[in-house]
Amino acid sequence: MVDEFERELTTLSHKLTNESETAIFWQQKHSSLNQTFLKTDTELRLLRQEVSGFEQVKESRDRDIKTRISSLILDRDAFREAYNEAMGELRVKEEMIKSLQGQVRGLKSFVSTSSKMDEQVTDEAFGERMQRLGNGLQNWVITNFRRVKIDTDKANEETQEQLLRLVPTYQPLASSSKVHLIQSLVSRLFLEHIFEVYFIGLPAEHADELSKAEKYLSSFGSLESMNQWRSTTLAILRKEAPQKLKAETEAVVETVVNQVNSIMDSIGDIQHTEARDQPLRTLVNGAIELSRLLRVQKAVFSIIMPSIEGYQRTMFDPDTMEDIGGEDEDTLSEREIRCVTFPGILKLGDENGERTHLRNVVAKIRVLCAPD
Repeated sequence: MVDEFERELTTLSHKLTNESETAIFWQQKHSSLNQTFLKTDTELRLLRQEVSGFEQVKESRDRDIKTRISSLILDRDAFREAYNEAMGELRVKEEMIKSLQGQVRGLKSFVSTSSKMDEQVTDEAFGERMQRLGNGLQNWVITNFRRVKIDTDKANEETQEQLLRLVPTYQPLASSSKVHLIQSLVSRLFLEHIFEVYFIGLPAEHADELSKAEKYLSSFGSLESMNQWRSTTLAILRKEAPQKLKAETEAVVETVVNQVNSIMDSIGDIQHTEARDQPLRTLVNGAIELSRLLRVQKAVFSIIMPSIEGYQRTMFDPDTMEDIGGEDEDTLSEREIRCVTFPGILKLGDENGERTHLRNVVAKIRVLCAPD
């Protein structure tokens, strides 16, 4: 019994030893896990502190960024206001510069007109300007009337009298050469209202006074001195004409345009339009400027445009005329003129108004010769 008890005690002792070892193992395991937990907990707290620090830094940075953006917006608005103010001042300065430049140009023009009256336009320049005017008129007629049907019989008596006075041979031309007829008609109106006037835009009573004064003074001085007097006097008028004679000049322009429209509306199958009238006004203004420029020269310039009458023959003159029909000039001698489409320019004297015996055709008359 004692042996059995001892065996049981020995068995229990072994079990106790095993259990003690197991307890020690788990205690060690628990201690290790506890150390790991504490380490992890510490790292977690450190990470939380670091994240919190990052968030604070981010919030601080965001506040700084927002503050900077607000500051930049304020700076931008201030710069924009300063820029607009500077641009306003710049525009004012530019206007002042333009005004001063205009004054300088005016002074230069005044000095040029006042102290350099002897600077005269060359014959070649006048020839080119007359050619451009003639080409412009031809293009305007072709553009606006090449398809228009002309019937002079339907015009009233007053219009037919105008046609007869301006282009005596209008009836045969209307049926076969309407473009040339219209060119001749407008050229005649240019001659009547512009080139034959003493100084275009000047009121008639003042023009008469100047013309009479010129004739009166010519009895006291030479023809050369009178040419210089006329050039100097009319140069003063020409300088101020764009402003002081503006209303009178515009009235002349509208008179020519209205007469052309009145006649063409009466004999054509279409009515005038502003699109047709505006280029004509440009041509009339060009003729006016050319007329004034011719009048202020010391040499005497005349616009030549013979009238073709049905009862007499007008022959081609190669010295003063050019045929627009494209025929060889050698074949045009002794040929009759059918229509004068545009006038020419004749110059008497030299650039100083002297040697008045000199004669030069600056621009030839444009004519249409009759068939051979």
